[in-house]
Amino acid sequence: MKQAAREARAKVGGEALQAVVTTGIYCRAGCSARPAVHNVRPVTTPVAAEAAGFRPCLKCRSDRVNADPHVASPEVSRAMSLISDGYLDRHTETELAHAVGYSPRQLRRLFEQHVGATPDFVARSRRAHFARRMLDETNLTITEIAYASGFNSPRQMNRVVKSIFAFTPTELRAKRRRNQGTATDGGLTLTLEAQPSTSEVIEYLGPRSIPGVEQVVDGRYRRTIVSCGHPGVMEVTITGGGEMSVTAHLPTFASLVDDIAAVKRLFGTAPDLAADRHLRENPLLGKVVRRRPGLRMPGAWDPYEIAIRIVIGQHISVPGATTITGRLVERLGQPIEAAIFPGLTHTFPLPAVIATGDLSGMGLTRSREKTLRTLAGFVASGGFESLRGRSLEELTGELEELPGIGPWTSQLIAARAFGHRDAFPASDLGLRKAGAALMGQTKPLNAKLMTDVAEAWRPYRATAAAHLWFSGGV
Repeated sequence: MKQAAREARAKVGGEALQAVVTTGIYCRAGCSARPAVHNVRPVTTPVAAEAAGFRPCLKCRSDRVNADPHVASPEVSRAMSLISDGYLDRHTETELAHAVGYSPRQLRRLFEQHVGATPDFVARSRRAHFARRMLDETNLTITEIAYASGFNSPRQMNRVVKSIFAFTPTELRAKRRRNQGTATDGGLTLTLEAQPSTSEVIEYLGPRSIPGVEQVVDGRYRRTIVSCGHPGVMEVTITGGGEMSVTAHLPTFASLVDDIAAVKRLFGTAPDLAADRHLRENPLLGKVVRRRPGLRMPGAWDPYEIAIRIVIGQHISVPGATTITGRLVERLGQPIEAAIFPGLTHTFPLPAVIATGDLSGMGLTRSREKTLRTLAGFVASGGFESLRGRSLEELTGELEELPGIGPWTSQLIAARAFGHRDAFPASDLGLRKAGAALMGQTKPLNAKLMTDVAEAWRPYRATAAAHLWFSGGV
């Protein structure tokens, strides 16, 4: 039993879960409950425990253990990422299987093997846990929470929440420890788990913030979004103690679960424990990785937005790319009539608008204008949706068929827009400088040597790239 507990603890990054067969509850290993040892068995993740019929402990909040979402199978890992982004709120399990190159039966079998639950169960659990968080932390009505959590109706939420927590939403709300209020402007605040390096991610985003759309002020990240067809603002603050505060200033919270998923994706809040374990053992990179535990490659609020930003940034400085992107937003973005925060004045231009809009006089070359139009047209026609779930090789190969997109651009889009763990823009000057510093050299490594060095970091080269960027201050 002790050996099994140690194995479970290793799998969830130092915080083990244990299921009690006599009560049907799963707890954190440090929970104050003290069941008999022979009635306890280790479990790897909350969703696996729930699929096995256990419900989370209401005392230690075992459902909030930040277990590693990545698994050995690349296809299952990509499918899990899609589910985290709400894919199964809009598509079927069969469509999810086809998106990652499997039959539905194969995907279900792999999920049972690696995750301990079916894809549909994982999606239901995601919605139920988000509803539980909102029941705890907000004063929204049960009906409002149902739609904010991605359920089709309050009745559906009631059924799923009760199956996982053994209590109805109304009963769970009655058990919360304190009532919650809203921000003074009507915003809604939720608390999310953060990584130790999340504050550094905010610093990284600061100089790259898109004028009019994003800003970093006093360590707070803010950005405009479009939610349910209406403009709004999301605000992120690191509160300490491994948590971050997210305030949604929105006219409706009907799709809040997806907006919060975008926050998590942008800041890389889900740990990649397998990457940390692998890279810590590397003699060249290990010291850098141990300095920033839990660091992930910064993601994207919207894959299309970051792809446009990356193309604009080809062969120019960060300040130069930021300036040009701001001009693009000012000309083609949708103005916000009543801005909540000074400086947040527009939402990012839609793909069809960039594809057909006037890009002259912004500081772009003719070839760069053509690339932006082609990329935006590709997105507008559903091209990015077709790339979701594809392998790294398939994704970068299709992107590189577009004019003006080479390996650096495609690899960076794969890393930031699509979350591929092994994407690596080897020709990036910042990476080559940081790689040289690791090796005690002053001259940047060439792209071939950088590629050769990075072979030892597979299949987590994107995480390695993030550590190199942050260590080099680029």
